Amino acid sequence: MTAWKSGAVGAVLATGLALGASAQESHNFAVVGTWGGLAPWQDHEGPFWNQTLPAASDGRLTATARPLTELGMDGTTVMRELRSGAFDFAHGVFLYVAADSPVIEGADLVGVTPDLSTFQQVMQAYRPVLEDEFQRLFNSHILMLYAWPQTHLICRFAADVPDEVDLSFFEGLKIRSFGASATDFITHSLNAVPVAVAFGEVLPSLERGALDCGATGVLSAYSASWQQGTTTDLQVALGYTASFMAVNNDSWNALTDADRALIEEQVAALETEMWEATARDDTDGINCLADGPCPRGENGHLRQMTMSSAGMEQLRASIESGVIGTWAQRCEARSPGCADAWNATIGPIVGYTATP
Repeated sequence: MTAWKSGAVGAVLATGLALGASAQESHNFAVVGTWGGLAPWQDHEGPFWNQTLPAASDGRLTATARPLTELGMDGTTVMRELRSGAFDFAHGVFLYVAADSPVIEGADLVGVTPDLSTFQQVMQAYRPVLEDEFQRLFNSHILMLYAWPQTHLICRFAADVPDEVDLSFFEGLKIRSFGASATDFITHSLNAVPVAVAFGEVLPSLERGALDCGATGVLSAYSASWQQGTTTDLQVALGYTASFMAVNNDSWNALTDADRALIEEQVAALETEMWEATARDDTDGINCLADGPCPRGENGHLRQMTMSSAGMEQLRASIESGVIGTWAQRCEARSPGCADAWNATIGPIVGYTATP
């Protein structure tokens, strides 16, 4: 445990979070957010804990809130730390905590959701399944779900590649992977080579030819300056980076009903705000990487590549077997019945069936 965590937890315990405490009691929560250099923390998570909640509670409910990058953490450990009591609240990305549970991974299978509206429906339908898993594994409660802008393949190609391609174009390419589902997609749908590379190492890997493409959110790619080492943005939404805010059950249960209600009210407003922001950030990310209106800085001038109609049909067929089917095998081996839960919630929305 880092010195910051030790101090933060000590401060939280010292406030005397206990059942029956006065409604006017003050609390300073230990909170971990997502990546400090990206929009979700800068525009929403950080301001919520540092400004919105303190203002709504007349200064009683405050936080020592830091992004995971500032704490030297990666996204895989946030829920384990929340379970341990090192934090009271945590923001995270499902694909990073999915190593602890393939059930969680089912919320954000690569290539399954074609647009943001569908993705929001998927998240709400699967929320009870996720809540059960968070309670079982992490002694925690999900307070909100949100998403980041759509994930694209951002690539470094020669100038003479076509503007429209089919699936065969990607065969054998080296593509940055970011989890089991992405690896399945790259391997089975694209017949390409998945390469595990940390987010911060993707740009130099692209520049030196160790990667042909990287997969990430369009605004994240722009914010991390991927446009400086790439040429092409494939206009196919591969997902929306399902994310969450969760609270440790012990911390939550120790609050008064009034304080829980206040936090839930403010979090609900944040959830709405972040879904609306994701739609705007989608547009900004795509435009800024290419040559559209860009309120965030200079345009990246990437060429926009599209997938042919035949390629999209091939892609959809490959996703059901190569991504969803492979996930279902993994999930059933550890959590029997999870494919049925997926089929009862997400399946009808996206028109796929999970068959182990």
